[in-house]
Amino acid sequence: MERVAVAGLSLHQAGVDELERLKQGLAALEQPAAKTLADHLGASEAVLLSTCNRCEFVFARENGHAPARADRTALARALGLEDSDELAGRLFLHTGRGAARHLFRVAASLDSLVLGEDQILAQVRAAYAEARELGLTGRLLGALFEQALLLGKRVRTRTELARHPVSVVSLGVAFLLERLADLPAARIAVIGAGATGAHAARALAAAGRAPTFIVNRSPEPARALAAELGAQVLGLAELRTGSEPLDALVSATSSAGFVLDAAALRRLAARASRGRSLVAVDLAVPRDLEPCSEPRLALLDLETLRARAEENRRKRAAAATEAELLVEDQLAQLFRERGAEAVAGPYAAIANQAREAFELELARLGEGRLAHLGARDREAVERWARTAFGRIAHVPFRALKDLTRTDSPARAEWEGLE
Repeated sequence: MERVAVAGLSLHQAGVDELERLKQGLAALEQPAAKTLADHLGASEAVLLSTCNRCEFVFARENGHAPARADRTALARALGLEDSDELAGRLFLHTGRGAARHLFRVAASLDSLVLGEDQILAQVRAAYAEARELGLTGRLLGALFEQALLLGKRVRTRTELARHPVSVVSLGVAFLLERLADLPAARIAVIGAGATGAHAARALAAAGRAPTFIVNRSPEPARALAAELGAQVLGLAELRTGSEPLDALVSATSSAGFVLDAAALRRLAARASRGRSLVAVDLAVPRDLEPCSEPRLALLDLETLRARAEENRRKRAAAATEAELLVEDQLAQLFRERGAEAVAGPYAAIANQAREAFELELARLGEGRLAHLGARDREAVERWARTAFGRIAHVPFRALKDLTRTDSPARAEWEGLE
């Protein structure tokens, strides 16, 4: 693994505009960019992970010199950065075990701006698949990325890291879905076709609860979003009258005043499905929905959502500790496997030579000093000699394997002598 490295930049080290500069450098390269960068660095294997939060190049050089600081400079130049450019100096470079740990933490969403965010694992998988199609992955990065993807799934299934939404839109949609779980034909309106409203509408659709109506002051954005999601456009005035029965609504506009006052909310609550409350989520600042004491109204506003988001962030932070332990376990497993592979080849050669020498000496002994023995006695001696040889020959193999283990006392002692 000493021949594997990762270099690049994420929003932990740079601002959005600086990350954009790096991506402009990528766009200027001859495509596919991963192949071009691999050629610049003389890498035999390469994967380019470019997302809205990071631009990272994972590479391996099977022959020649191992990855080193000079590769960071080469990468910066390939991306159009001058040596004197401050941004070039901020590119990170991890090699060997550090590179594997970094990739594992990325796949586990431990390096994301929002701990546990659910997009990065799919992005890592897509980057690896693209590199594989280009013929840029082999025995080094192939094994590394397979284990990274396995770890990412393990973190999501074994920890609470991704189970507590921290965005207010996700929390609002989750609240609405929970309240409507037993009402499959619920009629839902999304008020506002801007960024937040569209995000909420698409999240509902992704959960199998596409909104029935899109409501917006400007008709064009409403029509575009409604066409995308198979919804109907409803006028704001028509919504306020309560002429269209609703079971739930999400509001996210930039209006300076209430979009729905208490009277309008009561009218809508009165027309909800029999025996049920109108579920309303207000994502706007200032509020879109006037606070209302209507008993048939279940209203969740942004302040409550923010409090829940903060609580979920604390839960994710606690789960991150468990996820970090899984990263270290996977890392140890990777290096155990690599150590065993490194030992297997040399040991096989040594074992063959030892076996040939043993057979030669045993034959000489049988023809010389033990020539007087009968067939049964000679067979007994040979059986004992082969058993003893096998047990003794296994000792150096076990010792070599032990030296490859990162947690081995023998390795620590050996390294202390160097």
